[in-house]
Amino acid sequence: MTIAPVRNDAHPAPVLDAFLWEALRKVVDPCSIATGVPINIVDMGLVTDVSLDDGHATVTLILTSPVCMQVSNICEQIDLKLTALPTVDSTEVVVDRSDIWDPGMMDEGARSLLRGLRSTDARRDSC
Repeated sequence: MTIAPVRNDAHPAPVLDAFLWEALRKVVDPCSIATGVPINIVDMGLVTDVSLDDGHATVTLILTSPVCMQVSNICEQIDLKLTALPTVDSTEVVVDRSDIWDPGMMDEGARSLLRGLRSTDARRDSC
């Protein structure tokens, strides 16, 4: 993942970068909610790039499925979370359909949560 440099005298680039990524961590993948283990889009590995240029934030995403029916909800939540920041006036979400998501892109903690869910389901289904 890369983040374009942000220059602002009031908020140095690393501080702004942290604010953007932290705001994106408040956006939960809607499909993960259905599993009972809500995981944010950053830990899911869906966010591949974030940049901020003169108050305009651009977020590049890959989807867990090429026919994701929740993409508009994800985009709406990204816009709400980022425009709540004082340094972001507008957003654009770019869906990169040329990249294919796989579970290896997930944060290890998120993978562990899902593995635990599968282990619990397997124990519940066994005799």
